[in-house]
Amino acid sequence: MDPGKPFPYYYLGNKWQRIKKAGEVDIPDGMVLYGFRHFFASNCLNQGIPITHVAEWMGHKSLDITFKIYRHLMPGSIGKAAKLLDLGLTT
Repeated sequence: MDPGKPFPYYYLGNKWQRIKKAGEVDIPDGMVLYGFRHFFASNCLNQGIPITHVAEWMGHKSLDITFKIYRHLMPGSIGKAAKLLDLGLTT
């Protein structure tokens, strides 16, 4: 496998199924590989990584898709933007 290229879409899914079937790791019922995408994106946004970067990494076709899914993680963003704009207008 070429480390410079992304994994084929089925690669991680196959690995996940093998791990679950082996039963060597306690994986809760209902936990699916897709959930790790949300975990990744949520952590990125909570750490202040710009949503534009996260949208690109997630492969979303538009920023609007990412924003609709994850806007609840940025509750202060409108207030923060308003303060920055106010500051810019007063200087």
